[in-house]
Amino acid sequence: MTRGRLGTWYDRVVLSRVLDLGMRGVDPLRAGLLAPAHGRVIEVGFGTGSNLPFYPDAVSELVAVEPSEGLASVASGRLRTWNRPHHVVVQSGSRPLPFADASFDTAVITFVLCSARRVPELLAEARRVLKPGGSLLLAEHVVAAGSVHRACQSAIRPLWKACLGGCDPTSDPRPALIDAGFDVHALADVRLGLPWLVRPGLVGAAR
Repeated sequence: MTRGRLGTWYDRVVLSRVLDLGMRGVDPLRAGLLAPAHGRVIEVGFGTGSNLPFYPDAVSELVAVEPSEGLASVASGRLRTWNRPHHVVVQSGSRPLPFADASFDTAVITFVLCSARRVPELLAEARRVLKPGGSLLLAEHVVAAGSVHRACQSAIRPLWKACLGGCDPTSDPRPALIDAGFDVHALADVRLGLPWLVRPGLVGAAR
Protein backbone atom coordinates (compact mmCIF):
# COMPACT_ATOMS: atom_id res chain seq x y z
CA MET A 1 0.00 0.00 0.00
CA THR A 2 1.57 3.30 -1.08
CA ARG A 3 1.67 6.35 1.18
CA GLY A 4 -0.99 7.99 -0.99
CA ARG A 5 -3.31 5.01 -0.68
CA LEU A 6 -2.68 4.85 3.05
CA GLY A 7 -3.62 8.52 3.41
CA THR A 8 -6.80 8.03 1.40
CA TRP A 9 -7.72 4.97 3.46
CA TYR A 10 -7.07 6.83 6.71
CA ASP A 11 -9.26 9.77 5.66
CA ARG A 12 -12.07 7.52 4.41
CA VAL A 13 -12.13 5.02 7.27
CA VAL A 14 -10.66 6.76 10.32
CA LEU A 15 -10.75 10.54 9.91
CA SER A 16 -14.28 10.56 8.48
CA ARG A 17 -15.61 8.78 11.58
CA VAL A 18 -13.64 10.99 13.95
CA LEU A 19 -15.05 14.09 12.25
CA ASP A 20 -18.62 12.81 12.15
CA LEU A 21 -18.60 11.88 15.83
CA GLY A 22 -16.51 14.77 17.10
CA MET A 23 -18.46 17.48 15.29
CA ARG A 24 -21.99 16.41 16.26
CA GLY A 25 -22.05 19.12 18.90
CA VAL A 26 -22.19 21.85 16.26
CA ASP A 27 -25.15 20.39 14.33
CA PRO A 28 -27.61 22.88 15.89
CA LEU A 29 -25.29 25.68 14.80
CA ARG A 30 -25.20 24.36 11.23
CA ALA A 31 -28.97 24.60 10.94
CA GLY A 32 -29.03 28.28 11.87
CA LEU A 33 -25.94 29.21 9.88
CA LEU A 34 -27.13 27.61 6.63
CA ALA A 35 -30.71 28.90 6.79
CA PRO A 36 -29.90 31.90 4.52
CA ALA A 37 -28.20 29.73 1.86
CA HIS A 38 -29.95 29.98 -1.49
CA GLY A 39 -29.55 29.54 -5.21
CA ARG A 40 -26.30 28.10 -6.49
CA VAL A 41 -24.09 27.23 -3.52
CA ILE A 42 -20.42 26.29 -3.34
CA GLU A 43 -19.11 24.65 -0.19
CA VAL A 44 -15.33 24.70 0.12
CA GLY A 45 -13.98 21.91 2.29
CA PHE A 46 -17.06 19.71 2.07
CA GLY A 47 -15.55 16.94 4.19
CA THR A 48 -17.96 14.05 4.68
CA GLY A 49 -21.01 16.21 3.91
CA SER A 50 -21.99 17.07 7.49
CA ASN A 51 -23.77 20.23 6.32
CA LEU A 52 -25.92 18.40 3.79
CA PRO A 53 -28.99 17.72 6.01
CA PHE A 54 -29.18 21.41 6.94
CA TYR A 55 -29.35 23.02 3.51
CA PRO A 56 -32.75 24.69 2.98
CA ASP A 57 -35.02 24.12 0.01
CA ALA A 58 -33.91 27.48 -1.39
CA VAL A 59 -30.62 25.85 -2.50
CA SER A 60 -31.07 24.94 -6.16
CA GLU A 61 -27.60 23.49 -6.80
CA LEU A 62 -24.66 22.49 -4.62
CA VAL A 63 -21.01 22.28 -5.64
CA ALA A 64 -18.89 20.43 -3.09
CA VAL A 65 -15.14 21.13 -3.14
CA GLU A 66 -13.03 18.67 -1.12
CA PRO A 67 -9.29 17.99 -1.51
CA SER A 68 -9.24 14.65 0.32
CA GLU A 69 -10.13 11.73 -1.94
CA GLY A 70 -11.04 9.65 1.11
CA LEU A 71 -13.46 12.22 2.54
CA ALA A 72 -14.82 13.02 -0.93
CA SER A 73 -15.69 9.35 -1.45
CA VAL A 74 -17.76 9.36 1.76
CA ALA A 75 -19.44 12.63 0.77
CA SER A 76 -20.23 11.36 -2.74
CA GLY A 77 -22.11 8.42 -1.26
CA ARG A 78 -24.24 10.74 0.83
CA LEU A 79 -24.87 13.10 -2.07
CA ARG A 80 -26.34 10.26 -4.13
CA THR A 81 -29.43 10.40 -1.93
CA TRP A 82 -29.75 14.19 -2.29
CA ASN A 83 -32.41 14.91 -4.91
CA ARG A 84 -31.09 18.26 -6.12
CA PRO A 85 -28.37 19.05 -8.68
CA HIS A 86 -24.92 18.62 -7.21
CA HIS A 87 -21.32 18.15 -8.24
CA VAL A 88 -18.15 17.12 -6.37
CA VAL A 89 -14.81 18.74 -7.21
CA VAL A 90 -11.85 16.87 -5.70
CA GLN A 91 -9.24 19.59 -5.32
CA SER A 92 -7.99 22.15 -2.86
CA GLY A 93 -10.10 25.28 -2.59
CA SER A 94 -6.91 27.34 -2.67
CA ARG A 95 -6.23 26.33 -6.28
CA PRO A 96 -8.08 28.08 -9.12
CA LEU A 97 -11.61 26.68 -9.12
CA PRO A 98 -13.12 25.62 -12.48
CA PHE A 99 -15.93 28.19 -12.28
CA ALA A 100 -16.51 31.64 -13.70
CA ASP A 101 -16.30 34.82 -11.69
CA ALA A 102 -19.49 35.78 -9.83
CA SER A 103 -21.18 32.44 -10.54
CA PHE A 104 -22.48 31.50 -7.07
CA ASP A 105 -25.12 33.05 -4.84
CA THR A 106 -23.71 31.64 -1.60
CA ALA A 107 -20.37 30.27 -0.42
CA VAL A 108 -20.03 28.05 2.65
CA ILE A 109 -16.90 27.33 4.68
CA THR A 110 -17.30 25.47 7.98
CA PHE A 111 -14.40 24.25 10.12
CA VAL A 112 -12.03 24.28 7.17
CA LEU A 113 -9.70 27.28 7.48
CA CYS A 114 -8.08 25.77 10.59
CA SER A 115 -6.52 23.07 8.42
CA ALA A 116 -6.07 24.91 5.11
CA ARG A 117 -2.46 25.48 4.11
CA ARG A 118 -3.12 28.49 1.88
CA VAL A 119 -5.94 30.42 3.52
CA PRO A 120 -5.45 33.72 1.58
CA GLU A 121 -5.68 31.91 -1.76
CA LEU A 122 -8.71 29.91 -0.64
CA LEU A 123 -10.59 33.02 0.48
CA ALA A 124 -9.62 34.89 -2.68
CA GLU A 125 -11.18 32.10 -4.76
CA ALA A 126 -14.33 32.11 -2.63
CA ARG A 127 -14.67 35.85 -3.14
CA ARG A 128 -14.00 35.55 -6.88
CA VAL A 129 -16.79 33.06 -7.54
CA LEU A 130 -19.35 34.86 -5.35
CA LYS A 131 -21.83 37.17 -7.03
CA PRO A 132 -21.80 40.83 -5.93
CA GLY A 133 -23.74 40.99 -2.68
CA GLY A 134 -23.37 37.25 -2.11
CA SER A 135 -22.65 35.85 1.36
CA LEU A 136 -19.90 33.67 2.73
CA LEU A 137 -21.48 31.60 5.51
CA LEU A 138 -18.68 30.79 7.92
CA ALA A 139 -18.13 28.77 11.09
CA GLU A 140 -14.67 28.16 12.54
CA HIS A 141 -13.06 27.42 15.86
CA VAL A 142 -10.48 30.06 16.74
CA VAL A 143 -7.64 30.76 19.13
CA ALA A 144 -8.83 31.38 22.69
CA ALA A 145 -8.85 34.83 24.26
CA GLY A 146 -7.78 33.63 27.71
CA SER A 147 -4.05 33.15 28.26
CA VAL A 148 -4.33 29.75 29.98
CA HIS A 149 -6.69 28.37 27.35
CA ARG A 150 -4.48 29.73 24.58
CA ALA A 151 -1.37 28.18 26.19
CA CYS A 152 -3.10 24.79 26.28
CA GLN A 153 -4.02 25.13 22.60
CA SER A 154 -0.40 25.92 21.74
CA ALA A 155 0.94 23.01 23.80
CA ILE A 156 -1.31 20.38 22.18
CA ARG A 157 -1.08 21.90 18.70
CA PRO A 158 1.55 19.53 17.14
CA LEU A 159 -0.26 16.35 18.21
CA TRP A 160 -3.70 17.79 17.38
CA LYS A 161 -2.58 18.71 13.86
CA ALA A 162 -0.97 15.31 13.26
CA CYS A 163 -4.09 13.37 14.27
CA LEU A 164 -6.80 15.62 12.80
CA GLY A 165 -5.83 16.34 9.22
CA GLY A 166 -3.73 19.42 9.94
CA CYS A 167 -6.34 21.16 12.11
CA ASP A 168 -4.70 24.05 14.00
CA PRO A 169 -6.40 24.89 17.34
CA THR A 170 -4.64 28.29 17.40
CA SER A 171 -5.96 29.58 14.06
CA ASP A 172 -7.83 32.87 13.58
CA PRO A 173 -9.21 33.60 10.09
CA ARG A 174 -10.27 37.21 10.71
CA PRO A 175 -7.14 38.94 9.34
CA ALA A 176 -7.20 36.77 6.20
CA LEU A 177 -10.93 37.43 5.69
CA ILE A 178 -10.37 41.18 5.87
CA ASP A 179 -7.40 40.99 3.50
CA ALA A 180 -9.57 39.03 1.03
CA GLY A 181 -12.13 41.84 1.01
CA PHE A 182 -14.81 40.39 3.28
CA ASP A 183 -16.73 42.45 5.82
CA VAL A 184 -16.43 40.58 9.13
CA HIS A 185 -18.58 42.85 11.30
CA ALA A 186 -21.51 40.40 11.25
CA LEU A 187 -19.36 37.51 12.49
CA ALA A 188 -19.94 36.67 16.15
CA ASP A 189 -17.70 35.12 18.79
CA VAL A 190 -19.52 32.07 20.19
CA ARG A 191 -18.96 29.01 22.37
CA LEU A 192 -19.10 25.93 20.17
CA GLY A 193 -20.44 22.54 21.15
CA LEU A 194 -16.95 21.07 20.75
CA PRO A 195 -14.28 19.81 23.14
CA TRP A 196 -12.99 22.51 25.50
CA LEU A 197 -9.73 22.99 23.61
CA VAL A 198 -11.53 24.20 20.45
CA ARG A 199 -14.69 25.64 21.99
CA PRO A 200 -14.08 29.32 21.06
CA GLY A 201 -15.75 29.94 17.72
CA LEU A 202 -16.43 32.52 15.03
CA VAL A 203 -19.77 32.22 13.22
CA GLY A 204 -21.90 34.20 10.80
CA ALA A 205 -22.11 35.73 7.33
CA ALA A 206 -19.26 37.69 5.76
CA ARG A 207 -20.12 39.82 2.74
